[in-house]
Amino acid sequence: MRVIAGKAKGRELTAPKGLNTRPTLAKVKEAIFGMIQFDIADANVLDLFSGSGGLGIEAISRGARRAVFCDRDRSALAAVRTNLKRLGFEEQATVYSMDSISLLDQLQTSGVKFDIVLLDPPYESDLMSRALAKLDENGLLSSEALIICEHSLDNPPVFSGNYTVKEPRKYGDSYVTKAVYAGAEEK
Repeated sequence: MRVIAGKAKGRELTAPKGLNTRPTLAKVKEAIFGMIQFDIADANVLDLFSGSGGLGIEAISRGARRAVFCDRDRSALAAVRTNLKRLGFEEQATVYSMDSISLLDQLQTSGVKFDIVLLDPPYESDLMSRALAKLDENGLLSSEALIICEHSLDNPPVFSGNYTVKEPRKYGDSYVTKAVYAGAEEK
């Protein structure tokens, strides 16, 4: 697993051992960053369900201002921290060791707004749809924020809120859905 482009291009990333983390395949990562390449510069990025942090680190390498990483698996977070330190990206990152949905509730009062959100939870869970609802409900997205969801065919994301959703693209067994957030609906 390597960084594809930017300041850390070609640098190797550490991944946790075992089957608890499913790293994003290189071809899927390339496709994701092809979709958002012109929106990364100076972006505030959320890598929720971050695993080893490959997506958020790729964003920092390509010019994101900051990235927030969250996972509850300790070995995954150890890999994130090792990767950030090895690449010199520690100052641009915040790492949370907790349940991702709880983090979204915790951040509600922080005033933080994310420009890009990268979601890659376990495919068989309902975590993606829950996270999408919380991101909107808790006001954590900037207007025109980009949301990238990696998922299976059988468990596509459910968008509630004011999103414009693009048709999913297939990459092997994975699907990637891109959405643009248009802001909170008027009540």
